[in-house]
Amino acid sequence: MSQRTTSPATDLEAMGLTGTDLDLGVRAAAARLAGTIETTPLVPFDSGDVRVELRLKLECEQVTGAFKARGALNQIALLDDAARAAGVVTCSSGNHGRALAWAAKRAGIKATIVMPADAYPNKIEAVRAEGAEVVLAEGRVAAEAVRAELAAAGAHYVPPYDALGTLEGQGTVALEVLEQWPECELLVSPVGGGGLLAGCALAFAGDAARGGPKRWVIGVEPAAAATMAAALDAGHPVQLDTTGSVIQGLTSPNAGELPRAIAQEHVTAMADLTDEEILAAQKRLVREAGLTVEPAGAAAVGFVLLAGIPAELLEGRDGENPLRVVAIVSGGNADPVQLASIREG
Repeated sequence: MSQRTTSPATDLEAMGLTGTDLDLGVRAAAARLAGTIETTPLVPFDSGDVRVELRLKLECEQVTGAFKARGALNQIALLDDAARAAGVVTCSSGNHGRALAWAAKRAGIKATIVMPADAYPNKIEAVRAEGAEVVLAEGRVAAEAVRAELAAAGAHYVPPYDALGTLEGQGTVALEVLEQWPECELLVSPVGGGGLLAGCALAFAGDAARGGPKRWVIGVEPAAAATMAAALDAGHPVQLDTTGSVIQGLTSPNAGELPRAIAQEHVTAMADLTDEEILAAQKRLVREAGLTVEPAGAAAVGFVLLAGIPAELLEGRDGENPLRVVAIVSGGNADPVQLASIREG
């Protein structure tokens, strides 16, 4: 396990994401999603360290099984008439695709989801079950190329993470955390392209800008797919070969530029775990908490359980005054065969 501390940047001002209302879009998204998106549970889990009080934000129990429903529904709500008529398209290994298919079906909009042929079969079928047209391609690069062709032909592209409407929808997770547990001091988020991380960081930063307490945000990604860390080091997205990781959902070939810029300013640190460490955390969540969760959904918890929290955040903490930590657990569309092997093993 390794960590990288982010460095400051100045390009958010040009994007209008500074000041006391930098989370205005997140709050507006929460209003749009109210009554449709589930307020997911926040439950205790033994961190193994008396200095850390850990709670799990169970986005694995969200509509469509992942936090992705938040961003997809927000994006659909923001579409103009021309985009609605054209239909929507995206590229996804599963959770964003299913979420967009679900949100589009609710709005009566055609959805085409391009997926890698090696995506979990249950995810492919789940997208089809939501009424979307599924186009399979051989690998993530080929799938992205097909998606680009469909968008060039007229379909409206809904990005899985590198769009303000998407990440502001994802940021409503953090708003719920603030309502459910105002004492929360640290939020740990899994990272693929960075939309969830960035949206949550905006929500926390906006609360702090209006006089709320300082809170920290840490992102966790597979060591073999550490695209956000690479982007932060370079100051821009970097294309990586992420095929060395089996943690589907966290293997985007690059972080988004907008999530990168937000993370550069508002994320405390990035960390990475080996695939084996993430899979071990998944086993604990399945066996000890009885959760239905994908490997990707266990990354944030794995970071906490492996004593990854920076020492400076734990200084002066003990059982009477623990660091209050929330780890986001998402998604819940686990491969049935893999899940059965964990439960029976």
